[in-house]
Amino acid sequence: MAYDQNGSQRPRKRVTRQVLRRRQFTALAIIALIVLLFVILIAHGCSKDDTKSSKKTTPAVTTTAPVVDPVVTEAPTEVPTEAVTTANPAAAQVQLSKREVFVDIGERDVAIIQSYPDGSSEANEIWESKDPAIASVDNLGYITGVSAGETYVILKFSNNPGIEIEIKVHVADNGLSASPANGGSTDTAETTTTTASAGLL
Repeated sequence: MAYDQNGSQRPRKRVTRQVLRRRQFTALAIIALIVLLFVILIAHGCSKDDTKSSKKTTPAVTTTAPVVDPVVTEAPTEVPTEAVTTANPAAAQVQLSKREVFVDIGERDVAIIQSYPDGSSEANEIWESKDPAIASVDNLGYITGVSAGETYVILKFSNNPGIEIEIKVHVADNGLSASPANGGSTDTAETTTTTASAGLL
C-alpha cells in the first residue's frame, strides 16, 4: 500500500476501461511493429542469399552427339561419254567462242579462240581430230563434217604441251542439221516417201 508524507494511506487510483483498452492497443501495436521488423529483416536476408547464389556461375554442361560415319555406297564406274579438258591451271586461261560444234557432212564451222594462255599466240596453235573419218580440222581450227557421228577436236599449243582443250563435234547426215534445235527432224525423208507412194498409185 502507498502512504503519503504524513503516513496516511493514499487512495488507490481507479483505471477505467477506456484507459485499459488504450494500453492494450498500444501493447498490441508495439508487438505488431516488432513482428513486422523481424519479418522485414528475414526477407532482406533471404534476398541477399538469392542474389549471391544467382551471381555464382554454374558450369555449362555440353553434350556432344556421337559422330556417325555416313555410309557411302560407290556407284559402279562408267566409261565417260565425253572427253575432259586437261586440269592444267593454264588451260583455264583459254577462252573459246564455243566448246561444241554442230555441222552437216561437208559443212565447216570454227571455234574462235578469244583468249590465249600466257606466252602463246596463233602461231602456237595445234589442231587435231580424234576421228578424221567423222570430222577433219585444218591448222586454223576450221572443222569440216566428213561422215555422220560424234568425235572431238583437240586444241594444243606448241609452247604449252600440258594444255589440251577438247571441242565436241556432231556431224549429221542426209543434209539434216546436227543442231539439237532441229532435233534431227526427218520431215524431208517422210515427205519424199509420201510422194513416192502417191506416184505408185
